[in-house]
Amino acid sequence: MRYFRAVVFCCAFFVTGAASAQEVFTLEESIAFAMEKNYDIRIAKNNTAISETETELLNSGYLPRVSASGGASYSDENQSVTFADGNSADVSGAITESYNASITAEYTLFDGLERKFGNNRRKEVLLLSQLQERQEIENTIIKIHENYFNVAFQKQVVENLKINIKNSTDRLIRAQKRLKYGQGTTLDELNARVDLNNDSIAYANALRDLNNFKRNFNLVIGREVTVGFVTDTTVNFSPVPERDSLLESSKYNNIQLVLADQNILMSELDIKINRAKLLPKINGSGSYRWNESQNPPTSFALANESSGINLGLNLSWNIFDGGSNATRVKTAKITKRNREIELERVREQVRTEVLNAYETYTIAEYTLEAERKNVKTNELNFSRTQKQYSLGQITTVEFRQAQINLFNALNNYARAKYDLKIAEVNLFQLAGSLLG
Repeated sequence: MRYFRAVVFCCAFFVTGAASAQEVFTLEESIAFAMEKNYDIRIAKNNTAISETETELLNSGYLPRVSASGGASYSDENQSVTFADGNSADVSGAITESYNASITAEYTLFDGLERKFGNNRRKEVLLLSQLQERQEIENTIIKIHENYFNVAFQKQVVENLKINIKNSTDRLIRAQKRLKYGQGTTLDELNARVDLNNDSIAYANALRDLNNFKRNFNLVIGREVTVGFVTDTTVNFSPVPERDSLLESSKYNNIQLVLADQNILMSELDIKINRAKLLPKINGSGSYRWNESQNPPTSFALANESSGINLGLNLSWNIFDGGSNATRVKTAKITKRNREIELERVREQVRTEVLNAYETYTIAEYTLEAERKNVKTNELNFSRTQKQYSLGQITTVEFRQAQINLFNALNNYARAKYDLKIAEVNLFQLAGSLLG
């Protein structure tokens, strides 16, 4: 018996000491940490950076294209030449050298407004990326709340089980003393031992679950999974607007609806871009060229050099491309209609989710108050049961039932507290006001 109690004590002492050596990691600190380290948020931010790069002037199509070229050639040949007057000449080592260089600039003067709509689309892609980043941040905040409260709840379960072990240990000691002095039975002592053993097993399993929840939480925020911490079990609730106010806010701010609207705008630009391909294009070009050559005596000119500016204007019009562009326009129109239908579906889906979430919140609010009263009742009941048990007025079964009832009441209250907070943040997310 003494060995068993020593094992339980050492286990509890080790966990308590480890926890006291760790600093409290608040929910607010967790969210701030995740904004910098969460893997999904970092990827979303990089995707936004890519979209920002693609909207820069260098990718706009409004800058000219400039190219330069140059070359040189050399030949050493033996030549036999017959001239028009009948004379002939043989030249050994006829050397020919030529050099050239040019710089050319090209610019699209008109492209059917394809560049304009293309740039507008890239700006909307940037906005879409920013919205997707916001969505990822909101989803991560929800995950952080869920995982943080899992850790906090499990911590309280562990603490409640420690109380159970203490009460069960006291009960076993009392049963042993009664048996020793002939006031109790062996059955009472065995029942107390069994209950203490069950509490100790539950305690070990709860510690395992607590460590698992901590590792899962660290993974969510992007931290080394083995880093230890202590949660703050205090929950601060925020006032929740009325249901109609939440519904109205969700119509304009819910991230799913905003994304659906954005996708429709993208489809409209796709239609304009494909229509612009049907219009003519005008390109202008200008170049400066230089050429020089040194020729052998057999050539008409022994040396030649030229330089100058060349300008050009080109119009092209793809009058008929086999119908592929017309097909793209039709496809873009159908895609837009599908996205409009999707917007209608999302609008009803969000409305349903807000109504469901609001009902969940109101029930969670009622449950928390009921569980608070239930804890007070069970604490009073257990206190009286302890006194009656010490006086031998009730059985061990009745004492154990009061102990279990108090344990369940404490756990249910803790769970209700965290469930209400999660219901609250879910409502704010659906209303589009989670990020303020």
